[in-house]
Amino acid sequence: MQKKITESTAAYPVGLPPGRKLLKVASGQYRGRLVAITQTAAGDIKYSWADRPYVNWSTPVTIASDAADQPCDSLIDTNGNIHLVYSEISTNYLVTKKLSFSGGSWSIGSKVTIYNVNESYYPSVTIEDGGALWVSWSRLTSGSYYLHGKSSTDSGATWGAGPTDGGDVLTGGVTALFSRTVIGTSDIFVVYSHGGSTLSTRSRPISGGSWTSAVDLASSASNFDEHFDVAVSDNGLLAVVYDQAALKYREFDGAVWSAVVDLDGSEGNSPQLMFNANVPVVVYLSEYASGQERLMYTSRETGSFGSPQPLDPGAGLFDEVLAYDTSSSSYDDLTTAASSAATADVYHASSSALMKELGDAVYVGMDRRFRYLRLLLSTVGVGGTLTYSYWDGANWIAFTPAGGGYDFDSSDRELLLWNDYDGAPGGWQKEALEDDERYWVKIQVSTAFTTGPVGSQITSISDVGAIIVRR
Repeated sequence: MQKKITESTAAYPVGLPPGRKLLKVASGQYRGRLVAITQTAAGDIKYSWADRPYVNWSTPVTIASDAADQPCDSLIDTNGNIHLVYSEISTNYLVTKKLSFSGGSWSIGSKVTIYNVNESYYPSVTIEDGGALWVSWSRLTSGSYYLHGKSSTDSGATWGAGPTDGGDVLTGGVTALFSRTVIGTSDIFVVYSHGGSTLSTRSRPISGGSWTSAVDLASSASNFDEHFDVAVSDNGLLAVVYDQAALKYREFDGAVWSAVVDLDGSEGNSPQLMFNANVPVVVYLSEYASGQERLMYTSRETGSFGSPQPLDPGAGLFDEVLAYDTSSSSYDDLTTAASSAATADVYHASSSALMKELGDAVYVGMDRRFRYLRLLLSTVGVGGTLTYSYWDGANWIAFTPAGGGYDFDSSDRELLLWNDYDGAPGGWQKEALEDDERYWVKIQVSTAFTTGPVGSQITSISDVGAIIVRR
């Protein structure tokens, strides 16, 4: 199920990959309720909620209207209370708000300042079983970033010795710094990438004491940024997934770190790590082509990580692409050409174009419903108009794509057919074309082209910028 909740003009609508923005009420009458935290614009952070089956989401409610256009982070505690941490607009000081849950609704508390001496960015917030909150963040001063950690033992009302208290300083100054804080069985762990070249971790006992020296988990001349994640299993394994020109995984059993495991030879953006019954699962974005990111996953269900698979089969390569030419009354199968990186190879042999004359058509089909078209053209269409339609079991029903009309008159187009799978027509049915029964969208010439378009690639892979998985 994929459901559109809201739109955003913010630079980081769902924050950084290590963060949490999709939260779930754990117990009580409203157990299972999901809450989505989104920065909808520079300044505004909002929440929206839904109960099972998560089809109808509430109108977004504003939590903060003074947020810098920077990543925020949040968590939900066992009682359903939500803690939001963000950088304040204009000052970039680190602040927090608590959303108290009662009777099925959240009341938004007053803003509390965590730190107000220097600009602070990229917070990561977590909570101990006993209720103490911890946050790590990157403090910026004189062009360098420093990693800080600080706690609150009164549900976020006060932090450390007050707003001028920087808490624990965990690194020296570096040019780039991103962190993720998690609670283990008996320790607090902060995993961080620093200087663009190293991924490291430090820890300290939950009961108190000093932070350990840094342990370097991976290093490289470059390529280390915010694209990593950390999780702890129920049986105490600490695991890290990170992108180092390929997607990699390591885990810590409390005594030693494992060898590096390669998950995907391609780069993995926005990797998200979680444990399902102590089995690690990694969800991430994999670049298929320029401007096309596939949502993929892999897990260790069989004792070793399996080959990555699409998480959303409807956002991938079309099972079939056909071009119909009225002059020759013939179909050409363009499936292979439509998925390849070769240029100017997607056309009907009779017309040397995808379509040109009145009645010519392109059919894109899948074995499951889809909602998106990604088109790259080597020759744009001139003078023609197109009609889009789907099969309802008896007739082709014309519709206007959610992304607006498109007459193949621009060389690079991301076209939303329907806002989400819920918005796809309920009457859309499979139809047999050239002996293959699929869900088809027909794109037919309604006004002839003077110059017919020629394609280079046609897929259903969108340009997803970031993901946040509920954990």
